[in-house]
Amino acid sequence: MQTLELKPTQKPIQNYYAALRQFEELGVRHETAVRSAFQNLLAHCARQHNWTLVPEWEIRRPRRMPLRVDGALLDDFRLTHGYWEAKDIHDNLQKEVRRKFEAGYPRDNILFQTPHHALLYQNDTLAIDADLSSHSTKCETGRSR
Repeated sequence: MQTLELKPTQKPIQNYYAALRQFEELGVRHETAVRSAFQNLLAHCARQHNWTLVPEWEIRRPRRMPLRVDGALLDDFRLTHGYWEAKDIHDNLQKEVRRKFEAGYPRDNILFQTPHHALLYQNDTLAIDADLSSHSTKCETGRSR
């Protein structure tokens, strides 16, 4: 199993929080703006595994309208290793997750994220519930809030 090398003191993490502070100072809280901070961090993490973060990834489904996630992690063979769905600061993340799953979003390896909270689902199970509100991030594995 591959391990992600990422510490709170590293520049990509510092850049994430700096971008969020800048958006906060400007009074900007909507998803399409604040998601860029996490998108940059996620792209950095993907490169550690030779993956590419592809924003606005379309998921085609037979006889149904395609879905579009905020991002997908792909390898050089176009194999998808995970999905990412961003929400804004004011969204109720658990409620949004339920809504997305009801709409048919994948349940196998998807990260739902607001600037202050992240939920990682693997194999239709909550694997990580992380508080992202500060540099001293707390993670709970397999437990929902």
